[in-house]
Amino acid sequence: MNAFVAGAPRPMVVGHRGVPRLHQENTLAGFRRAAALGIPAIELDVVLSADGVPVVFHDADVDRLTDGRGAVADLTWDQLARLRVGTRLEYGAVGGGPPVVMRYARPEPIARLDEVLAELAGRVAINVEIKLGLPRWWRTDVAARTAEVIAASRATDAVIVTSFDPRKLAVARRAHPALRVGFCFDDTMLDFTRPVLDRLAPWRSWRSAEHAARANPHVALEGLLGADVVGRLLGTRVVGAEHTLIGAGAVAALHARGVAVGAHTLFPLGASGRKHPSRTASAPAEVARLVAAGVDWIETDDPERLMAML
Repeated sequence: MNAFVAGAPRPMVVGHRGVPRLHQENTLAGFRRAAALGIPAIELDVVLSADGVPVVFHDADVDRLTDGRGAVADLTWDQLARLRVGTRLEYGAVGGGPPVVMRYARPEPIARLDEVLAELAGRVAINVEIKLGLPRWWRTDVAARTAEVIAASRATDAVIVTSFDPRKLAVARRAHPALRVGFCFDDTMLDFTRPVLDRLAPWRSWRSAEHAARANPHVALEGLLGADVVGRLLGTRVVGAEHTLIGAGAVAALHARGVAVGAHTLFPLGASGRKHPSRTASAPAEVARLVAAGVDWIETDDPERLMAML
C-alpha cells in the first residue's frame, strides 16, 4: 500500500507527527485519529531507548513533552513507558508571534515503533523519520534497530524511512535491503557556507525577489536536490525537502529518475526546535505552488485543512 511514489496525480497528504492540532504529536491516539479521518499517510519520528527499543518520539530528551526528565538514550523502555506526554505543550512562535500553547484532553503514553506498525501499517502509509540523535549524532544503531522492527512487523511495503543523516539511511538499507529510504533536505544545511557564497554574485533560481538575501546557499541546495546527488550515492527512490527548496525544475528532474518528492512542513503548529517556520509555510498560495510543481506528498501539521484544499 506504499503511496510514496513518483508522478502522483496530486500530492498525498501526510499528517506530520499525526494530527497535532487534535492529539499530542507522535502518539497512538493521534495516529488512530488520522486514520479515522481518512488521512492517507502519517509521518513519525524514531529515537532509541537505552536498551535498544525504537520509540516514537521527536526530541532527544523527554523534558519538553512529558512529565519526566532526561535523555531518551539514557532511559530504558520500562522507564519511558511510565511517562506521559502532557496535556499542555508549548511550541515556538510562527511568524514572530507569541509561543503557541496546545492543550489536549488527556495525557498519552509514549509508543514503540512496533506498536504503531502493528496497528497502523495496514491502514495508512507511514514515513518513518530516523532522528539525527543530537548530541550523540555518531550513533547509527537506531537505524539498524528501526529496520529490524520494520522487517519483523512485515510493514516494509507500507513505509519509507527518511533521515537528515545519510549514514543512518545506509545502515538501515544494509540491515533490510528491501527498505525504501530517502534523504531529507533542510534549507539551513548550507548556512555554514554563507561567508563564502554570499560574496559571489547572486545565482539564478526560481525564487522571487523576497528570497534574494538567502539565495546562494539555497540555490546550491536546490541544485543538490534536483541532481539527486545524495540519492545516487545511496540508491534511493524517495526524497524529502523543505518546501522552500522545491521548484518545478527539481521535481521534473527527480521524476525523470523515478524519484518521488515530498515537501515539509506546511501549516505548522509552531517550532519545536531552534528553527522557526518560514512565512510562506502557512500560505495557501504555497500549497498551490507545490501542487503546480508536481510534488508527490506534502507533510502538514493540519492535515484536515490540507485535505480540504486538495
